[in-house]
Amino acid sequence: MRPRHIAYIIWIVIALLGVISWAIPSNGIAFGKWTLHWATLSEVLGIEKDSTISYSDSTWLADIEDYEIAIDTTIVYTPQKQDLQPLQPKQELRDSILRSIADSIAKATKEPIKTAITSSKPNVTQTSEKTTTASRTTISNVDTRQYLTTFYQALDSASMKPVRVVHYGDSQIEEDRITNILREHWQEKYGGGGVGLIPLHQTIPTRSIRQWLSMNGVRQQVKGGPMRYMIYGPRSRRQQSNDYGVMGQVAVMDDMLVSGSQQVVMHIEPTGKKAPHQQFSQIRLLANNVAGEVKCDDTTLAITPYKSTLLLGSTDHCQIHLHGKGKVYGVSLETPVGVIVDNVPMRGCSGVIFTRINSTSLSDYYSATTTRLIILQYGGNMIPQSNKKSTIDGYVKNLRTQIKHLRVCAPQASILFIGPSDMSTRIDGKMTTYPLVPYLDKQLKQMALDEKIGYWSMYEAMGGMNSMVDWVGKGLAGSDHVHFTRVGANKIGQMLYDWLMSFQH
Repeated sequence: MRPRHIAYIIWIVIALLGVISWAIPSNGIAFGKWTLHWATLSEVLGIEKDSTISYSDSTWLADIEDYEIAIDTTIVYTPQKQDLQPLQPKQELRDSILRSIADSIAKATKEPIKTAITSSKPNVTQTSEKTTTASRTTISNVDTRQYLTTFYQALDSASMKPVRVVHYGDSQIEEDRITNILREHWQEKYGGGGVGLIPLHQTIPTRSIRQWLSMNGVRQQVKGGPMRYMIYGPRSRRQQSNDYGVMGQVAVMDDMLVSGSQQVVMHIEPTGKKAPHQQFSQIRLLANNVAGEVKCDDTTLAITPYKSTLLLGSTDHCQIHLHGKGKVYGVSLETPVGVIVDNVPMRGCSGVIFTRINSTSLSDYYSATTTRLIILQYGGNMIPQSNKKSTIDGYVKNLRTQIKHLRVCAPQASILFIGPSDMSTRIDGKMTTYPLVPYLDKQLKQMALDEKIGYWSMYEAMGGMNSMVDWVGKGLAGSDHVHFTRVGANKIGQMLYDWLMSFQH
């Protein structure tokens, strides 16, 4: 018999056995004084009655962006809150059979297929922590700022050569929150101006610049203008290629032209608050097959994609006119020297998307802009969806892959990882820290030590366990017990800046 025929027979037998296990009551069938017992699915598989199962199949999970925690080619799925309901008998049978099939395949191929059992109730399974390597650096008082030497050295010469900082993060840094504090302090101390990289159309207004878009003289709504695709967020926003650019997004001018518009205009204006970071004297256009010019008052200058366009002087406003059937990845408002800080928020993202962005576009940008520090602020989106340490472990493993990838793309840049804040949920009627926040923070610290990157524990900086409740009470965080208010974000930004700059290199 051919191997696949043998596999079919095995699967059929497993299915029949599963049906029998499901059909026969757990207390057995009585025949007079005799009772026929049959092992239940829970007994056979070693799982509890109310459970769901995670599969290592990455195909059917393609539409689940919020829980995107790929482990190499393995994706672990944790149900959404609305999905956390007891399984019906047929579902239990289906999942159990699939689990058995996976185990059979693993034995046949001698390659274990990872599965994860997650409780239907959001309880944390207490499992023993495992050390992956015998020589792993022990978490201690090691100051990870020692791994940011490249960045610190670059700051010392910022007056002669620009220093770029790219701050990636989730919704905690939307509106340029936290990032703006770093930018203002560094530019005041080391020089520089401009808000750095911005998308063609800013769908979420920022605190640092007023930006809007018009097409053929008509102002566009937030969702108007050229079609925008993102590597993060709902799958409906994806494109087939990995051509997203350094911001993880792209605006396609072709789609705009279908509606009849021949020109897109970016309008850049100050927020009303006069500040150094709003003054820029250089524009950098990241685009393909797009031409344009910048208009500042009575001056008009041509813009060449991927080349800096030096303005005649500093300004806090301009109009950038673009046309052509191409792609726009972003525009940078900057200065020739000093510190430039990019704010790149990715709502709902967990930070495991960089390996799916064209590596050439990342490398070219980091090199051309002399990027010397990459900040990764992620982890918060994993907490509400995780109820097992194994899920956190898989997530951290994937983050290691992302860091290695970024290190290849930006060999001259230091990397700093910022862990999640304290986050609270209601447990027994009381707002309490999510059970896995401390564990994630600990694993991220270990990752930083192993990968030799900087790590700042926002969780510890806030005060640790149940500190979010205190921050909410003081008006520093919102009622969702997750996101900071503007005042709270400013405080966090200041704490981060003080921590970074207090290191004597």
